[in-house]
Amino acid sequence: MHQDKFSRYTFYLLLTAALLWFLVWAKSLLVPMVFGVFTAFLMLPICQKMEKKGLSKTLSALVAITVVGTALAGLLWFLSVQFISFRDELPLLTEKLNQRFFEIQSFVSSNFGVSEKDQLVWMEKQLLSLISSSGDFATSVFSATGSFLVNATLVPIYAFFFIYYRSKVKHFLNMVTPKEKQQTAGEILKTTSRISYKYLLGLIADIAILSVLNSIGFLALGINHAIFLGITAALLNVIPYVGVLIGSIIPVALALITKDSIWIAVGALAVCVVVQFLDNNFITPLVIGAAVSVNPLATTIALILGGMMWGLAGMMLFIPLLGVLKVVFDRIEGLKPLGYLIGEQDIPGAVISRRKNRKKQEA
Repeated sequence: MHQDKFSRYTFYLLLTAALLWFLVWAKSLLVPMVFGVFTAFLMLPICQKMEKKGLSKTLSALVAITVVGTALAGLLWFLSVQFISFRDELPLLTEKLNQRFFEIQSFVSSNFGVSEKDQLVWMEKQLLSLISSSGDFATSVFSATGSFLVNATLVPIYAFFFIYYRSKVKHFLNMVTPKEKQQTAGEILKTTSRISYKYLLGLIADIAILSVLNSIGFLALGINHAIFLGITAALLNVIPYVGVLIGSIIPVALALITKDSIWIAVGALAVCVVVQFLDNNFITPLVIGAAVSVNPLATTIALILGGMMWGLAGMMLFIPLLGVLKVVFDRIEGLKPLGYLIGEQDIPGAVISRRKNRKKQEA
């Protein structure tokens, strides 16, 4: 009996290792495909409404993709215009940065006894080190840009075919699932679609609200390019933990360079902290809710694992994927302990019980 258990656990461990290897090996295929799946989930309710009004699957999918693509293109155009305006001020920013650098040099020299000459020698060493590694950095940037463009082209294609062939996917699941478990498989598919749609729609609303709040705060402080910085910080918020830090550093650094008073930078940091507090405690629970009801430990592990395996795309995708896995775990008897382990509920089965009670009340 113990030998059977050991063999079973060994098999599960090897299967997990093989799955992780496959996820890394097939990254180029899977990243745009997963983005396409979530895009399809986002557009599916719109397509279903258009199909009920008489439009074909092909036309409804094309209309939905066109609407989403136009919205994204408009956002990219606005950000590019703002970035061009920001780039035009780079000479002035460089001049002010040099001024701040000389002030810091003088402060270090007078308070810590390090001469300006020694500081310049140290800076030269760091600059030479940076230049020596700039070639590899530029190569990685161009490679990442090319990969992004390819993935951005493939995502709408995958989304179209997932919408168009959704009934085929449903029939395929019925064909490979035992008859007594087909109802459970159907529930998993419907719940996954609903949770993904609610999560993505809530995420878009969250980004819009954060953009407005950040922009108002930066405008009130008189920081240049406040709207651009506000939207950028909100978009970076999609990346848990890391994105919040980067989105806060940029406006604070710009305020330190361009403003004479350090209190403007302190105010920019206060705006970021207050907005993040509102987002964590009020905005996200309200607009996203418990769509991805996983605990912070599981979220952190998924974030790190996603970054290791798929880079930036993994950091964005592994959180909703973990939510999808929890839906699967909660509805398969042998995997319920895993669903409980990564979930937020304190009592096993609490989430499922609440859902059943809610369904009874609605009925």
